[in-house]
Formats: sequence, C-alpha cells, structure tokens
Amino acid sequence: MKLNEFKIERAEKKRKRVGRGIGSGKGKTAGRGMKGQKSRTGVSINGFEGGQMPLHMRMPKHGFKSRKKVKKVILKTDLINSLFETKKIKENSKLTVSDLVKLSSSKKNVRIKFLMGNKLIKPVKVESHFASNSVKKEFERVGGIIDIVKFDKLKKQKPNDITEKKKTASKTQKNIPSKEVKSDENEKKKISKKSDKMSKKSEDPKSTTSTSKPKG
Repeated sequence: MKLNEFKIERAEKKRKRVGRGIGSGKGKTAGRGMKGQKSRTGVSINGFEGGQMPLHMRMPKHGFKSRKKVKKVILKTDLINSLFETKKIKENSKLTVSDLVKLSSSKKNVRIKFLMGNKLIKPVKVESHFASNSVKKEFERVGGIIDIVKFDKLKKQKPNDITEKKKTASKTQKNIPSKEVKSDENEKKKISKKSDKMSKKSEDPKSTTSTSKPKG
C-alpha cells in the first residue's frame, strides 16, 4: 500500500445546481448578477478584450493568399485500375489532361501529378504534368506510356460577352438597311407631293380660262 494508491470518498466536489430557488443561495440570477451583457446567453465573444485592440489584431500580418496560385492534384495508378473495372476506358486508350480532370472529378486549371499505387492491370496512354520515376517504370512494364505535358491555363470566357457581341452584330446589320429604306421612302413622298401640286394647278379652271362680262 502506497500513499498515491489511497482513494478518498467524494474527493471530487459536486457541481452546484443553479437557478433552483432562493434558498439554495444560487437562485434567481444563478450567480450571474443583475442585467448586463454577461448575465445573458451567448456572452463569450472570442477575441474580444473589452474594446482594446485584441491580441490577434496586434500581431503583425504574415504573407498573403495568391490568386494566381495553381493547385496540384495527386492521382495514383489505382484510379486507372478502377476505370478499367468500371469499363469507362478500354485497353491502350489515350487519356488527355482534360479527360483525367473529368474522370477524377477535380476542378479545371489544376496541375496533375501521378504517383505509384497498386500495379496496373492493362496498358494505357496518359498525359500528365508531373510523374514519379516509379510510375514511369510501371507504365513501361505494362506496355503503356505516360507523357509529361506543359501546363496551359484555360482562360475564362464570360457568357455575357458572347451574347453581347452577337446582339451588336445583329443590330448593325438591321440598322444599316433600315435607314437607307427610310431615306428612299421620304424622297418618294416628296416627289409625289410635288407632282400632286402640279397636277392640281393644271386642272384648276380659274388659272386656264379668262372670265369675260357680256356687253350691254
């Protein structure tokens, strides 16, 4: 028997139940006091130091998150074996980078790196941005090829730009002939009005015949 082996009964203090009547000494306000932010629920504001500049804002900033950074996706030979099993690809088929992005359900504009997993079942031709030496040897063993391709970032094309270009082109095509047609119609109207006036003057009897009063 040693001192550290002694177990005292009720060595741990029991938690006092608060808010269970005035007679307990911790009723009504339950030890929180009257009013104020601390008496209400949800008071613990992480990082708040009573209005002074908190520690996490006093510390200096370090680095930044680059918007141009391209993520790297790591694929293993297990993926190709699973594609063969599900019959999504055939033997000696060629898989480009875009095909691998779709089949691996990864996002666009990522660098693909191939690493060694399980041994390959069948030969296949694959394009990748990076590959380990063990993976290259494994592809050669089966009779396949892994080509290292340069990374080319795809440019984002906004759908609004395409529709606006089409609209502007259609407007220019419609507007040019319509103006010409309107000008031709206006000239025709002017000519017809002039011809009508001339015909009215020629038909008017006052202008042609002279009036003579009888004598006597």
